[in-house]
Amino acid sequence: MKCSEYLKKVENENLKELIKKYIEKNCDEDVILIRVPARINLLGTHIEHRGGFINTLTIDKNLWCIAGKRKDRKVYVYDFEEEKYKSQIFDIDEELPEKGIIWTDFIRKVKIVQGDWSNYIKAGVLYLQNKFPKMNISGVNLFFYGEIPTGAGLSSSSAIVVATMSAIINLYNLPIKKEELPEMCGEAEWFVGTRGGSGDHASMILGRENYITHIRFFPFVVEYIPFPQNYKIICCNSLIEAKKSANAKDVFNERVATYIIGLKLIKNKFPEIGIKLNYIRDINRKNLGSDKVIYNILLNLPYKLKRFEIYETLKDQELDKIFETHKEPENGYAIRDVLLYGISECARADICSELLKKNNINEFGKLMYISHDGDRVVKFLKNGKKVKWNYRVSDEYLKKLIKHSESKDEKERKKTEIYYQPGAYRCSVEDVDFIVDLVKNIKGVKGAKITGAGLGGCVVILVEENKVENVLDILYKKYYKSRNLNFASFVCNSVNGVEII
Repeated sequence: MKCSEYLKKVENENLKELIKKYIEKNCDEDVILIRVPARINLLGTHIEHRGGFINTLTIDKNLWCIAGKRKDRKVYVYDFEEEKYKSQIFDIDEELPEKGIIWTDFIRKVKIVQGDWSNYIKAGVLYLQNKFPKMNISGVNLFFYGEIPTGAGLSSSSAIVVATMSAIINLYNLPIKKEELPEMCGEAEWFVGTRGGSGDHASMILGRENYITHIRFFPFVVEYIPFPQNYKIICCNSLIEAKKSANAKDVFNERVATYIIGLKLIKNKFPEIGIKLNYIRDINRKNLGSDKVIYNILLNLPYKLKRFEIYETLKDQELDKIFETHKEPENGYAIRDVLLYGISECARADICSELLKKNNINEFGKLMYISHDGDRVVKFLKNGKKVKWNYRVSDEYLKKLIKHSESKDEKERKKTEIYYQPGAYRCSVEDVDFIVDLVKNIKGVKGAKITGAGLGGCVVILVEENKVENVLDILYKKYYKSRNLNFASFVCNSVNGVEII
């Protein structure tokens, strides 16, 4: 469709201005217009790359992309906020001199400018060109306008990757099925230096209006669960930016590395059990017999390990590639804390589909709070006092779980179930913890937790529909106004996933 035809079709004034800018720079040519929605994750944080389920909604904060072919091998990128995101042009052949190579080997050696927004575009373009080496993808013009808040944990960066790859696939008719695209997008994004999964991309691509998307990888599984009636999701932006660069990238990659190391340690110490374990999600009561077995396994692992200790323990293992993605944590890798978080979050994210189908919203909300406890760094009491969150998976803690798992008291046994153990991933920040603890005391709020990779960003709040305005008012008065911040909370409206307009 011609740019001028889209001008007549769209109503958003900023989008109209973007189309006019495209015409000004490239003339009125055939283009496609792509809409990529933001996503929120209600349960299943930090685990999709470990085989766990995620439970997401695609919401009406969109990234728009106008894409058109070029005759050369260059990619020109432009953003509506030109002063913030500078226009750039790069040559595909210069960025990818050799095609059809092993992607992970290429990205290990590539030099990128940290924090440059075009890295996410290069990720998508170069990945597809490398994936289809015999197909010369000629250049492309990509013009963006984004409504997704940046650094808010709503996957604004991943939306760029999805938009870029969707544009090239459609412009050049690449033979990629919709179900195959999420994993490719996730691998492509490793170009920027993070080592996350493909859950955000899958959510944006496969989301359905008014449905929670229940997704798992290895193998890929997707189920759609109707969003519960008479409830709403409020997204409260802490306005603490969660940046995927510098120290933050180190933290994210270090946690993923801890998962990998932890699983290797289990397989090394318990070879008879290890043959059953391919992913963190496999450490479950169905596979191993009981939660007690899981706690005994963790009890036989060290609480923390330094790198030299890991090298000594896991001889003849390929560890260098794991360690090169991040700096060594000063106090060592928190093996037990992170493993228990991952194991229990996989269990929570798995059973929540049944809870939603049964409309057991109280239990679902309870699991949201426990999930956030696994990320929190501080706790705010009802009187407003802040206390340090001292949770740790100590010998004493595990022995207590093992003992009470055999109790004759059903309530005692229930408390020891794996779903109710938060673990300690520790990717929240104090302001986010404050928001969760603030809304937990408001009538009508069922659950709240951080969404996204963490270290800032948004809190998702599950609330009764008739209590929404009261919650928004309290957030304004007790969070934003008290900190002299602009109000940045909104009610989420569910929309379909990525589409070509």
